[in-house]
Amino acid sequence: MARKKTAVKLEDIAEAAITCFSELGIRRTQMADVAKAAGVSAGTLYLYVSSKEALLHLAILKVCARPMADLALPLADPGIAVTAETFAARVKEVRHWPSFDAAVAPGARVDMDVLRNIGRELYGMLHDARRAIWLIDRCAKEVPAFERLHALDLRARHRDQLAGIAVKFAGSSGVARPEQKLAARLAIETVAWAAMHRLRETAPNEITGLTEEDACEAAASSFAVILAAAADKTGRALPEA
Repeated sequence: MARKKTAVKLEDIAEAAITCFSELGIRRTQMADVAKAAGVSAGTLYLYVSSKEALLHLAILKVCARPMADLALPLADPGIAVTAETFAARVKEVRHWPSFDAAVAPGARVDMDVLRNIGRELYGMLHDARRAIWLIDRCAKEVPAFERLHALDLRARHRDQLAGIAVKFAGSSGVARPEQKLAARLAIETVAWAAMHRLRETAPNEITGLTEEDACEAAASSFAVILAAAADKTGRALPEA
Protein backbone atom coordinates (compact mmCIF):
# COMPACT_ATOMS: atom_id res chain seq x y z
CA MET A 1 0.00 0.00 0.00
CA ALA A 2 1.34 3.44 -0.90
CA ARG A 3 2.25 5.62 2.04
CA LYS A 4 -0.08 8.56 2.50
CA LYS A 5 1.28 12.06 1.93
CA THR A 6 0.17 14.58 4.54
CA ALA A 7 0.47 18.34 4.97
CA VAL A 8 1.87 17.79 8.46
CA LYS A 9 4.75 15.68 7.17
CA LEU A 10 5.46 18.22 4.44
CA GLU A 11 5.72 20.95 7.08
CA ASP A 12 7.99 18.74 9.19
CA ILE A 13 10.23 18.07 6.19
CA ALA A 14 10.39 21.76 5.31
CA GLU A 15 11.34 22.65 8.89
CA ALA A 16 13.97 19.92 8.98
CA ALA A 17 15.39 21.13 5.66
CA ILE A 18 15.67 24.70 6.96
CA THR A 19 17.52 23.47 10.04
CA CYS A 20 19.91 21.20 8.14
CA PHE A 21 20.74 23.62 5.33
CA SER A 22 21.19 26.47 7.82
CA GLU A 23 23.62 24.44 9.91
CA LEU A 24 25.45 22.38 7.29
CA GLY A 25 25.06 24.20 3.99
CA ILE A 26 24.00 22.52 0.78
CA ARG A 27 26.90 20.20 -0.02
CA ARG A 28 27.21 18.75 3.46
CA THR A 29 23.48 18.22 3.94
CA GLN A 30 22.38 14.74 2.96
CA MET A 31 18.84 13.57 2.32
CA ALA A 32 19.31 11.16 5.22
CA ASP A 33 20.07 14.10 7.53
CA VAL A 34 16.79 15.78 6.67
CA ALA A 35 14.81 12.54 6.89
CA LYS A 36 16.20 11.90 10.37
CA ALA A 37 15.51 15.47 11.52
CA ALA A 38 11.95 15.24 10.16
CA GLY A 39 11.34 11.87 11.78
CA VAL A 40 10.62 10.07 8.52
CA SER A 41 12.33 7.38 6.50
CA ALA A 42 14.39 8.15 3.41
CA GLY A 43 11.72 6.44 1.32
CA THR A 44 9.04 8.68 2.76
CA LEU A 45 11.15 11.76 2.11
CA TYR A 46 11.24 10.94 -1.61
CA LEU A 47 7.45 10.92 -1.67
CA TYR A 48 7.61 14.66 -0.94
CA VAL A 49 10.71 15.89 -2.78
CA SER A 50 12.47 14.50 -5.83
CA SER A 51 16.00 15.63 -4.94
CA LYS A 52 18.16 17.69 -2.61
CA GLU A 53 17.69 20.67 -4.94
CA ALA A 54 13.94 20.31 -4.62
CA LEU A 55 14.38 20.07 -0.87
CA LEU A 56 16.25 23.39 -0.88
CA HIS A 57 13.42 24.95 -2.87
CA LEU A 58 10.95 23.63 -0.29
CA ALA A 59 12.99 25.23 2.48
CA ILE A 60 12.99 28.55 0.62
CA LEU A 61 9.23 28.33 0.07
CA LYS A 62 8.76 27.80 3.79
CA VAL A 63 10.96 30.70 5.01
CA CYS A 64 9.38 32.92 2.36
CA ALA A 65 5.88 32.14 3.66
CA ARG A 66 4.77 30.71 0.34
CA PRO A 67 1.72 28.40 0.31
CA MET A 68 2.59 24.73 0.22
CA ALA A 69 -0.80 23.07 0.47
CA ASP A 70 -1.30 22.74 -3.28
CA LEU A 71 2.23 21.74 -4.28
CA ALA A 72 2.49 18.82 -6.68
CA LEU A 73 4.35 16.06 -4.85
CA PRO A 74 7.00 14.88 -5.03
CA LEU A 75 8.20 18.44 -5.49
CA ALA A 76 10.44 18.81 -8.53
CA ASP A 77 13.52 21.00 -8.69
CA PRO A 78 12.45 24.20 -10.50
CA GLY A 79 16.05 25.29 -11.01
CA ILE A 80 18.18 27.49 -8.78
CA ALA A 81 17.18 30.65 -10.67
CA VAL A 82 13.54 30.14 -9.66
CA THR A 83 14.53 29.36 -6.08
CA ALA A 84 16.64 32.52 -5.87
CA GLU A 85 13.88 34.63 -7.42
CA THR A 86 11.41 33.29 -4.85
CA PHE A 87 13.65 34.62 -2.09
CA ALA A 88 14.29 37.93 -3.89
CA ALA A 89 10.55 38.49 -4.30
CA ARG A 90 9.99 37.87 -0.59
CA VAL A 91 12.69 40.39 0.31
CA LYS A 92 10.81 43.05 -1.64
CA GLU A 93 7.55 42.12 0.10
CA VAL A 94 8.85 42.37 3.66
CA ARG A 95 11.18 45.33 3.22
CA HIS A 96 9.70 47.99 5.53
CA TRP A 97 12.22 50.78 5.93
CA PRO A 98 10.36 54.11 5.49
CA SER A 99 12.76 56.15 7.67
CA PHE A 100 15.71 54.86 5.67
CA ASP A 101 14.00 55.61 2.36
CA ALA A 102 13.16 59.13 3.51
CA ALA A 103 16.73 59.72 4.72
CA VAL A 104 18.33 58.75 1.41
CA ALA A 105 16.09 61.15 -0.54
CA PRO A 106 17.84 64.29 -1.87
CA GLY A 107 17.82 67.12 0.63
CA ALA A 108 16.61 65.00 3.54
CA ARG A 109 17.55 66.19 7.03
CA VAL A 110 19.09 63.53 9.25
CA ASP A 111 19.33 63.77 13.04
CA MET A 112 19.69 61.27 15.90
CA ASP A 113 15.96 60.55 15.97
CA VAL A 114 16.08 59.62 12.28
CA LEU A 115 19.07 57.34 12.85
CA ARG A 116 17.36 55.62 15.79
CA ASN A 117 14.19 55.11 13.74
CA ILE A 118 16.22 53.52 10.95
CA GLY A 119 17.82 51.24 13.53
CA ARG A 120 14.41 50.22 14.89
CA GLU A 121 13.12 49.41 11.41
CA LEU A 122 16.23 47.38 10.62
CA TYR A 123 15.86 45.49 13.89
CA GLY A 124 12.27 44.57 13.10
CA MET A 125 13.07 43.35 9.61
CA LEU A 126 16.06 41.27 10.71
CA HIS A 127 14.25 39.80 13.71
CA ASP A 128 11.23 38.74 11.67
CA ALA A 129 13.29 37.36 8.76
CA ARG A 130 16.05 35.75 10.84
CA ARG A 131 15.43 32.17 9.76
CA ALA A 132 15.51 33.11 6.09
CA ILE A 133 18.68 35.13 6.61
CA TRP A 134 20.43 32.31 8.47
CA LEU A 135 19.55 29.97 5.63
CA ILE A 136 20.81 32.32 2.91
CA ASP A 137 23.89 33.23 4.95
CA ARG A 138 24.91 29.57 5.12
CA CYS A 139 24.14 28.69 1.51
CA ALA A 140 25.24 31.87 -0.28
CA LYS A 141 28.82 30.78 -0.98
CA GLU A 142 27.57 27.61 -2.63
CA VAL A 143 24.99 29.26 -4.87
CA PRO A 144 26.16 32.20 -7.02
CA ALA A 145 22.60 33.52 -7.38
CA PHE A 146 22.25 33.61 -3.59
CA GLU A 147 25.68 35.20 -3.22
CA ARG A 148 24.83 38.03 -5.61
CA LEU A 149 21.58 38.73 -3.79
CA HIS A 150 23.13 38.41 -0.35
CA ALA A 151 26.39 40.29 -0.87
CA LEU A 152 25.32 43.01 -3.27
CA ASP A 153 21.62 43.65 -2.89
CA LEU A 154 21.26 42.94 0.83
CA ARG A 155 24.59 44.15 2.17
CA ALA A 156 26.80 46.36 0.02
CA ARG A 157 24.02 48.57 -1.35
CA HIS A 158 22.44 49.22 2.05
CA ARG A 159 25.86 49.69 3.66
CA ASP A 160 26.81 52.38 1.16
CA GLN A 161 23.44 54.10 1.43
CA LEU A 162 23.75 54.17 5.22
CA ALA A 163 27.22 55.66 4.87
CA GLY A 164 25.63 58.36 2.70
CA ILE A 165 23.11 58.99 5.48
CA ALA A 166 26.03 59.42 7.90
CA VAL A 167 27.44 62.04 5.54
CA LYS A 168 24.11 63.88 5.67
CA PHE A 169 24.06 63.67 9.47
CA ALA A 170 27.45 65.36 9.50
CA GLY A 171 26.02 68.17 7.37
CA SER A 172 28.37 67.30 4.54
CA SER A 173 27.88 66.37 0.92
CA GLY A 174 29.67 64.15 -1.53
CA VAL A 175 30.70 60.53 -1.48
CA ALA A 176 31.09 58.65 1.79
CA ARG A 177 34.65 57.86 2.80
CA PRO A 178 35.82 54.30 3.48
CA GLU A 179 35.71 54.75 7.26
CA GLN A 180 32.09 55.86 7.01
CA LYS A 181 31.26 52.74 5.03
CA LEU A 182 32.96 50.70 7.72
CA ALA A 183 30.93 52.51 10.38
CA ALA A 184 27.75 51.72 8.44
CA ARG A 185 28.67 48.04 8.31
CA LEU A 186 29.44 48.02 12.03
CA ALA A 187 26.09 49.66 12.73
CA ILE A 188 24.26 47.02 10.69
CA GLU A 189 26.13 44.19 12.40
CA THR A 190 25.29 45.61 15.82
CA VAL A 191 21.59 45.52 15.06
CA ALA A 192 21.91 42.10 13.41
CA TRP A 193 23.50 40.61 16.50
CA ALA A 194 20.80 42.00 18.78
CA ALA A 195 17.91 41.11 16.49
CA MET A 196 19.09 37.70 15.33
CA HIS A 197 22.34 36.21 16.48
CA ARG A 198 21.86 36.63 20.22
CA LEU A 199 18.96 34.21 19.90
CA ARG A 200 21.43 31.47 18.93
CA GLU A 201 23.75 32.06 21.86
CA THR A 202 24.68 29.15 24.09
CA ALA A 203 23.08 29.11 27.53
CA PRO A 204 26.12 30.53 29.39
CA ASN A 205 26.13 33.56 27.09
CA GLU A 206 22.42 34.28 27.09
CA ILE A 207 21.29 37.66 28.40
CA THR A 208 18.47 36.78 30.76
CA GLY A 209 15.57 39.11 31.44
CA LEU A 210 15.98 41.04 28.19
CA THR A 211 12.71 41.88 26.44
CA GLU A 212 12.49 42.31 22.68
CA GLU A 213 11.44 45.92 23.16
CA ASP A 214 14.51 46.67 25.29
CA ALA A 215 16.77 44.81 22.88
CA CYS A 216 15.39 46.82 19.98
CA GLU A 217 15.86 50.14 21.75
CA ALA A 218 19.40 49.32 22.86
CA ALA A 219 20.33 48.19 19.34
CA ALA A 220 18.73 51.25 17.71
CA SER A 221 20.57 53.61 20.05
CA SER A 222 23.89 51.88 19.43
CA PHE A 223 23.23 51.95 15.69
CA ALA A 224 22.62 55.71 15.80
CA VAL A 225 25.72 56.41 17.89
CA ILE A 226 27.99 54.42 15.55
CA LEU A 227 26.77 56.27 12.48
CA ALA A 228 26.81 59.65 14.20
CA ALA A 229 30.36 59.14 15.44
CA ALA A 230 31.74 58.32 12.00
CA ALA A 231 32.83 61.90 11.28
CA ASP A 232 31.91 65.53 11.65
CA LYS A 233 31.69 68.14 8.88
CA THR A 234 35.44 68.38 8.49
CA GLY A 235 36.11 64.66 8.66
CA ARG A 236 37.46 64.74 12.22
CA ALA A 237 36.14 62.22 14.71
CA LEU A 238 33.28 63.57 16.78
CA PRO A 239 34.09 64.25 20.44
CA GLU A 240 32.43 62.15 23.11
CA ALA A 241 29.03 63.38 24.18
